[in-house]
Amino acid sequence: MSPVQNFEQHSRHLVEPDLPIQARLQMVMEVRDSLEIAHTAEYLNFLKCYFRAFSGILLQITKPQFVDNPEHKLRNIVVEILNRLPHSEVLRPFVQDLLKVAMQVLTTDNEENGLICIRIIFDLLRNFRPTLENEVQPFLDFVCKIYQNFKLTVSHFFDNMAMTGEDVKPMETSLSDQVMNTTVATGSLLNPSTRSFKIVTESPLVVMFLFQLYSRLVQANIPQLLPLMVSAISVPGPERVPPHLKTHFIELKGAQVKTVSFLTYLLKSYADYIRPHEESICKSIVNLLVTCSDSVSIRKELLISLKHVLGTDFRRGLFPLIDTLLEERVLVGTGRACFETLRPLAYSLLAEIVHHVRQDLSLSQLSRIIYLFSSNMHDASLSLSIHTTCARLMLNLVEPIFEKGVDQQSTDEARILLGRILDAFVGKFSTFKRTIPQVSCDTLMYQLMPHNWHM
Repeated sequence: MSPVQNFEQHSRHLVEPDLPIQARLQMVMEVRDSLEIAHTAEYLNFLKCYFRAFSGILLQITKPQFVDNPEHKLRNIVVEILNRLPHSEVLRPFVQDLLKVAMQVLTTDNEENGLICIRIIFDLLRNFRPTLENEVQPFLDFVCKIYQNFKLTVSHFFDNMAMTGEDVKPMETSLSDQVMNTTVATGSLLNPSTRSFKIVTESPLVVMFLFQLYSRLVQANIPQLLPLMVSAISVPGPERVPPHLKTHFIELKGAQVKTVSFLTYLLKSYADYIRPHEESICKSIVNLLVTCSDSVSIRKELLISLKHVLGTDFRRGLFPLIDTLLEERVLVGTGRACFETLRPLAYSLLAEIVHHVRQDLSLSQLSRIIYLFSSNMHDASLSLSIHTTCARLMLNLVEPIFEKGVDQQSTDEARILLGRILDAFVGKFSTFKRTIPQVSCDTLMYQLMPHNWHM
């Protein structure tokens, strides 16, 4: 495709009212393929010619589309071009208008274009701060809206779409929803940005950045946004997921986990706002561990959020949930990749929780804990540091177990548990008997090697 030669003439032709959609699409593709001009001295001239044309296409000439058609492709390419504009000083005179265009598309368009607009908004706010403070509130209002819609979004995907081929009950009775309902079986459906788990997933990071940059926004927005987020992470989702909805389910859990990450970010700096929701947030974290898919990245982020909670006094909300956390499939999932990757982090966190509640555990709970951590201490696939953590935890359980012997029956049970701990340590020393000589020999050989061999 040949590059654009005359910007002014080409941009005027681009917005002619009678131009067919396919011709307009072809022209914006030509602009996209000529975009390297934005990295030259012609960038300002490019913006003067095309920015108004692009704004006109997105705000006047075309309308948001919820079916994958040529008009959607046209809007998508225009948004992609705007996203690829270099954020130099040449762009500064256009930033206010670009931000407004991106916000308009984000709040009214489909998920695909909305995701690009979130990147545009984030990059503009990051690169041209703090001059855009007055433009931040509309984005925060949009975030509140998508969290207000969260339960309806879950219902839309998992209640209304549970049966393939059936009409989808619309959340709103707009024309775009009616179009979507008639195309759900064709595979051409495009979700609105206000009903998208992907949009929810991307939003907390931007909000976190805005709160760091404009602290005064926290006081005005946290009281409204926080309860909506707490409510969103508590939505359980479906108990059984049909195969054709598995992708949506993974997106749902990903959105909830990103929201949890944002809430745990607020723990230390904005504890007073979080405190009324302590119990609910902790329950939601554990429920997400129970229900989320075997995705290493999602489960790892959830465990990191759990670690943040354990670093504050909000960890008290986790203590009543210890029985659930003692289940290995809850901590690390059932997938092989999760099992191999996440166990060290998961068991170090569980050891910390157990350490805090050791005085309040029952003998049956202590029995499960000893079984779990003694097994891990003998697991050669885990690192020595995890073995040490397991050993240290079991030593810290000796006194609480001893104190449980208040009558003959409990004394007998406690004696058995102490015997199991002793047996685990004797077995570990037996392993050391075979491995320490080899380790000592390897260490000695290394020390005897000439210095230049070490390099």
